[in-house]
Amino acid sequence: MKKQLAILVLALGLMTSFSAVAQQKIGHINADELLQMMPETKTAQQQLETYGRQLEKDLKDMETELQTKVQSFRENQKVMTELARENKSREIQELQLRIQEYSQKAQEDLQQKQVELLTPIIEKATNAVQDVAKENGFTYILDSSPSKAVVIFAADKSEDLMPKVKAKLAIQ
Repeated sequence: MKKQLAILVLALGLMTSFSAVAQQKIGHINADELLQMMPETKTAQQQLETYGRQLEKDLKDMETELQTKVQSFRENQKVMTELARENKSREIQELQLRIQEYSQKAQEDLQQKQVELLTPIIEKATNAVQDVAKENGFTYILDSSPSKAVVIFAADKSEDLMPKVKAKLAIQ
């Protein structure tokens, strides 16, 4: 009798959970594609490229300065005093170290600039997706971007929100 009662309770619990799942509305969107469609993303990418080119130019200028100093040192080291050779050698080593530090700092700055420029764009896209989801009664919205692999399969019951979100963001 206890076994039958336990099976009955389990069956009722499963039926209840299946009916709750059946009432959920699920949608999906390719967030990567959405971000690429947004005009703000193109502007941000252009700004990042410009910033990156400036960092590269500064680094190349420093490397050119290093090459000039190394060449000058090699040409004149035989006529230099020991103290002058040590001083120039130390100067070259310090410049090499500054170049390495600048290169690392430039990479960090570029990443920080990317975050700074893209965060408001991602927030705008996220807000639009959330608004469309609320307006249309969705319980879950999954990201179907290939880079994230959150959605492996989208059944007929799952709706692609891209057209509605594009309309919300006024993207053609």
